[in-house]
Amino acid sequence: MTALVEAVLVRDPDGPTDAWVFVDGKPVDAVVSCVDAGAGWDWDWKQHRDEVLAQASPAARELLRTVLDGPPGGVYVEGRDGAPWLDPEPVPEPTP
Repeated sequence: MTALVEAVLVRDPDGPTDAWVFVDGKPVDAVVSCVDAGAGWDWDWKQHRDEVLAQASPAARELLRTVLDGPPGGVYVEGRDGAPWLDPEPVPEPTP
């Protein structure tokens, strides 16, 4: 059986993006991960990037890391000066 997933997004170009998600017509909580690296961002955008990655599930984080590694509109982010879009992922500590 396939679930019907609906997302209603309201984007304020100068503010947040609000989202409502429904699964089979029932509202569910949703985490909004907005990737919008367009004009108006300075390299402090990396703080937004880190917050988006921190709140994501492992599956969403994998997709987000792909999208965030050269995000659309990134040419407009000022002050990056060639820094990599993503910091290297930390290497997990070995378990004894």
